[in-house]
Amino acid sequence: MGLGKALGFSLLAYIGLNFLFIIISYTISGDLNTLFSNITSNPLIILLIFFGPIRYVPSSEIFTLYGQISLGTFDATLIQTIGFIVTPFIASIVAGRTGGSKGASFGGWMITCLISSSALGVLGFISPITLGIPAAGAVTFLIMVIISGAINGVFYGCFALLFTKTEMY
Repeated sequence: MGLGKALGFSLLAYIGLNFLFIIISYTISGDLNTLFSNITSNPLIILLIFFGPIRYVPSSEIFTLYGQISLGTFDATLIQTIGFIVTPFIASIVAGRTGGSKGASFGGWMITCLISSSALGVLGFISPITLGIPAAGAVTFLIMVIISGAINGVFYGCFALLFTKTEMY
């Protein structure tokens, strides 16, 4: 039961926070109407909004955040970059707190990463234009998404292990 709870709550937190940070960043940039018109014209963008940050590894986002802050770039891209870092962190903490054991907490977060990368991989094959990749690059995109999903799963899975209610002894 702990694995199902950790999976459900971490997936819910991941999707909800991704959507929240996208809405905030588009509101700051003033393109909220454009976002919703893009969603109505191409509904598959919802998958990109919900699961898009899984394709970025934490190290590249931390370096991007450092570059944006050091250059003084305080705009919508900064909010989006913060969302790419904070969303999986909070979702992994939620998985850690709701999982009954360390294995359930880590497994719930890893399955969340697997579902996210699978959704983007399917989107890459169904509609590669939505992701901005050429049709011939769909396999390369799939490999990239699987690797980044595994990296995110292991990196943020450590936080899920740290915040598990059970003790090591």
